[in-house]
Amino acid sequence: MTRLATAIGSFALNNPVICGSGEPVITESGIRAALRAGAAGVIAKSVNENPAGGRQLDKADYVRLDGRGLPTSGQGVSLFNRSGLSQRDTADWFASIAAIDRDARLDGAFVAASIVYAGADGAVRVASLARRAGLRVFELNVGAPHAAEAAPGAIVQETDPARLTELVRRVRAATEGMQLWVKLTGLSSNLPALALAAREGGADAVCMMGRFMGLIPDLTTFAPVLGTSAAYGGGWALPIVCRFLALTRKAAGTSFPLMGTNGVRSGEDVLRMALCGASAVEVLSATMHEGFGAISRMIVELDSFLTERSMTFRDLIGRTADGLAGYAEQPDIPGRWRDFVPPETISDADTSL
Repeated sequence: MTRLATAIGSFALNNPVICGSGEPVITESGIRAALRAGAAGVIAKSVNENPAGGRQLDKADYVRLDGRGLPTSGQGVSLFNRSGLSQRDTADWFASIAAIDRDARLDGAFVAASIVYAGADGAVRVASLARRAGLRVFELNVGAPHAAEAAPGAIVQETDPARLTELVRRVRAATEGMQLWVKLTGLSSNLPALALAAREGGADAVCMMGRFMGLIPDLTTFAPVLGTSAAYGGGWALPIVCRFLALTRKAAGTSFPLMGTNGVRSGEDVLRMALCGASAVEVLSATMHEGFGAISRMIVELDSFLTERSMTFRDLIGRTADGLAGYAEQPDIPGRWRDFVPPETISDADTSL
């Protein structure tokens, strides 16, 4: 399916669907299952250099939410969770996923290492381990939403552009010859500035954006669902991600690769992110709702869309973003608001509008 081919800079991908880091790929068997499902690559479950980060897995909990925002035992539309990190020895984990990456490379796929870091020095040490293991891609996640709730010192979320540039520069020095991708937080008022900061530090690409922290009251017990605040994501987030992709493309230019994540549930959603500037997407929550078959389904939907239109995936990247205009540039449409208010809002006596 060459029509699905894409690339992150010079790093070629068979298709734009990457399985993101999370519990489904916390084991070798999970990673291999994602690859069998057709994923262009897998971001293996993240590590952390602080033991407190690994212990968070023992406190992890999850709930699927239905369309009304209520917990469901069936397939949900949103995921609310208090996530954990890998408890494996980092060097051993990287050696294991590097072996899978060598096999995946024969099929044009990849497996990447990932860190949700506790400090700059630790991030550099872990990045060096990934390079020594022979891995080709390292994802530096500076946007984990759990930072504010995890044990003190376990996780850092970076929102300052100057600090991010320095962090990325240090990790870049430790990952010479590797792809360095930086995953950004959604809890920032200026994602384009963070993307530019990551690029200045030497990142090959950025992925946006991490999920949001939320609080869901249980209407039966009146207690917090899961007992805490937790990370919240779902299809509702996709338009927000798309906007920031488009704004970042405008700020960084078309040559700096972007990836999207958060809210992708279908092949059509992959296309929406591509139209806003994403060269690839990371999907994860969908596999927690319906299994790795979600990846296969998205790829089939993508291929069908492109085949019907005799297009390639690359044809679509950035087309919506490049046509984005501001409010002031829109044509006047007097009275349009009347179509979206209750009839009682307007009476024969209202002559001023």
